Amino acid sequence: MQSEQERKPYTDELGKLCEDSSYSAQAYFEAAKSAEFWDKIIVFVPSLVAAVAALLVAVGEPRAWAALGAVSGAVAATASFVGTGKRAASYKETGRRFTKLRHDAALELSLVLKRSGDSELERKVRSLRKEYAEIVSSSDLVSNRLFKRAAKRVKAGVLSSD
Repeated sequence: MQSEQERKPYTDELGKLCEDSSYSAQAYFEAAKSAEFWDKIIVFVPSLVAAVAALLVAVGEPRAWAALGAVSGAVAATASFVGTGKRAASYKETGRRFTKLRHDAALELSLVLKRSGDSELERKVRSLRKEYAEIVSSSDLVSNRLFKRAAKRVKAGVLSSD
């Protein structure tokens, strides 16, 4: 059995993987919340404009309001038909994948000294790192603004179980 010092490169990498996954997961959950908000807005605001325009025409205002109402209604209908929740669902799924990876890396980190040899440990670390890379390469990117918001939340302890 090897000492902690001999396993330090592996524990460092697993720790970094936990941290990277934590920040990435939180960024994607922030992106999902933001996408859900904007998805609702893109349907609600044009619908509201269409309703107000229709009401104005009904009470005798100029017919130009009807044109605005028609365009707003078309925007709301199109957004609703296209399905505005797809991006939010994709972000949530990516956040969940990063969360699972974080838990897997944390488990391996807790078991690192119980592993029988470096080759087994190295294989596991490489496998987890590859999984991280696959998630990154197959996911839509989140904005820097949302990543910074996520970083603040992680630093504030949003992921701690205490």
